[in-house]
Parts: sequence; C-alpha cells; structure tokens
Amino acid sequence: MEVVITSECSGQLWNTCVWEPLTGTTLRTFKGGISGSQSLCVVGGDYLIASIKDKPIIQVWALNRQDQITTKMIMPGIIQVLAVSPCNNFCVGALSEQLLVWQLSTGKLVASLRRHYQNVSDVKFTADSSRFVSAGAEGLVLLWSLDTVLHSKECEPDSTWSDHSLPVTGLHVTKSLIQPLAFSVSLDQTCKIRDLNTGRTLFNIQFGQPLRSVAVDHAEESCYVGSQEGKIYRIDLLDPPRGVEQMVDETASRKMFVGHEKAVTCLSVSMDGCHLLSGSDDESARVWDMASGQCVRILAHRGPLTNAFFAPRYKHLDTDKFHPRVIINTFEKKRHDGQLNADSDTNVQLLMRCPPLLESFDSECQSNSLLGKSEGQASDEVMQNELSHLKYVNRQLYAFAVDKILNNDTTCTTSSNKKRK
Repeated sequence: MEVVITSECSGQLWNTCVWEPLTGTTLRTFKGGISGSQSLCVVGGDYLIASIKDKPIIQVWALNRQDQITTKMIMPGIIQVLAVSPCNNFCVGALSEQLLVWQLSTGKLVASLRRHYQNVSDVKFTADSSRFVSAGAEGLVLLWSLDTVLHSKECEPDSTWSDHSLPVTGLHVTKSLIQPLAFSVSLDQTCKIRDLNTGRTLFNIQFGQPLRSVAVDHAEESCYVGSQEGKIYRIDLLDPPRGVEQMVDETASRKMFVGHEKAVTCLSVSMDGCHLLSGSDDESARVWDMASGQCVRILAHRGPLTNAFFAPRYKHLDTDKFHPRVIINTFEKKRHDGQLNADSDTNVQLLMRCPPLLESFDSECQSNSLLGKSEGQASDEVMQNELSHLKYVNRQLYAFAVDKILNNDTTCTTSSNKKRK
C-alpha cells in the first residue's frame, strides 16, 4: 500500500503532508518552514529530510511524530536540491552550482564538486547507489561515480552531456541495475533519453512547449512528461521510433492527461503502475488512472507544489513507537581536510562495499587489507589467544566427559555384582 507525500510554497498549514491517494485523507502533517523544489526525501522509512526554501537550513522529522523537528542543521548557504541514496548512506545537496556530498551516519562532508556553471536544478541516484546524475540551469547533465567522488580529491564526471540549449528542469533515472537510463527534460522543449553505461543518447523527443518534469513507470513501458502549460504527455517506450529524433503528435488526446491549468512541476508513478501523481503551480496535486487517463482525486493545496511523490506506507506512519534503522548526524558545513582521513575512508569502504556472489577469496583478502597492517597484526594476536583458550576449554570438557563416563561404568559394574551375590 502506498501514500502520497507533498509539499507546497505557502507553508500556511504545514511544510509536508502525507495523504491517502484514493480517498484524499490527510494521514500526517509536518510543520516548520517551506521545503524547496526537489529537496524533500524519505530516509530509510524513518525520517523526512528537506532543505528549507530561501533559508540555509536542512530539517529532519521523525515519521512517527507530528509537528516535531528532530534535527535542524545550519548550512553555509541555501540548498536548492537534495537527494538521498537508496542505500541511505549518503546525501547530495546542491549549493548554487556546487554539489556537496555528506555521509548520513557521521554527518561528514566527504566531497565537494564544482563542475556546473550555473545553479543545479536536480539530482538523481541510480538504484544501486553507485552513481548519481546532476543537471544544471546551463543545460549540462553530468554522471558521477560515487566511489570516485569519495576517494578522489579532484574528481571529474564519468560522462558529460551538453546537448540541451536551455535550463534542464527535470531528471529521472530508471531502477534497472543492468541498463539504467536517464531521462532529462528542458525548457528547450526536448526530452532526451540516455544510456548511463555507454553514455549514448538513445532518443531526442521534440515537443511543442517547454517541459518541466518527467517520470517513468517501474516496468519502463511508458514515459510521462509534464509541460509548462499544464499538459502531461505519455510516450510509449515499447514502440520506439526507428531514428533518434522524434516529434510528439499533440493531436493524439489519448496520450495526454489534461486538467492542470499551470505548469506541471512534479510527476510520480505508483509501484503497481496503475496511478500517476502530478503536482502543479495551480495549487493542486492530482491522482490519475493510467488506463483511462481520468483524474480520480484532486488534493487541494494553498500554494504551488514543490514536491509530490508516491512512497510506501512505512510502519512509522501508523505507530507512535520509533525504532530507526538509519542514523543521521548533523551535517558539517565544510571539509576539514582535502580528502577523507584513514578512519572515515575505512568506514566508507565498509558501507559501500557490496561484493558479487561469485567473488574470489583473493579479492576478499585484498579488500580486508584496507584495514591496515597494524590492525591486522593486532587482530591476529587476539585470534591466537582466543584459539588457545578454546583449545584449553575443549581439553577440560573432554577430560570431564571421560571421567564421568568411566565413573558411571564403574558404578554400574559394582551394582550388578551386588545383585548377583
């Protein structure tokens, strides 16, 4: 079962609201400031984290507590965009054209990236948390390797795409682990689809109006694009064109969702692929039935929406008990050194390392060598002492068992002799 999480610009009633999508019932609200666009995230089903619009603050709420700010972190500037990795280990924030990477469990600022020339507009992670994509107002779309970012002082993106002529307004990265695709939309009226493994642009879809948002269903069968004028277009990915270039036929009404009066800034598809959620500047969020294209529920707000997405109905939404699985510490404002120190480097290795099932024993030994020779020697001595102690205990147990067995045999023999007499 899923819920809808939204935030809007007015902040008159709340910062964030959790809705039941089909009935429109308010399940929970969280107060405190106004969340910026593309800056509201759920962390591990335990917390909500958001950057505050027009203020250098990041706020964190526990999902089971209404109207209570768990943590309030002061930043060096206004964070426009915020994204949390699916593994819940890292958080990427955009400070103007700069990308900041924090480790959630320690709060350490582990990387600072400068490659965009204007404000960053969106950041999205891949499903395995190994890479993330950033887009900027200058039209650049960059692909970053998280491992390279964490262990390189001067890091360059793995891929750079500069074929958008106007600001990029929306990103979406598919959940595929084998061939992840990146969808980007721009005010230049184009939606571009790229293969993150090869860096090749697969399709360039041309529309007749500026675009603001994009989403893809989990089966990767359809792509949904929100426009500046309030229309939502559906692109069939199972029947792609023969060439890279494609023009959208706006006369095909069956491939459009019509109802919003202003720009559609947020799009999200439910897990079952039956419903589409859209958030607009017309102060409403709408839930659409995918099969019929009809609006089944309108969620009214007091201002233009900044965030709207489907999320699982986490257990903390239905209970007052709080047992978090994720630790969030206060984020650092700046890095204390040029790169990760030895301790934090080891922590990152342990958090990020996810070996394949058929990895050899040699590679495992090589990874264990990252802990250092001194620590390895100390652990060897501890293991030897523990082994000696276990051998001593085993000898004592053996002697005790033998003694008991022999004593029982002697007792049985004596009693049988008495009975015969």
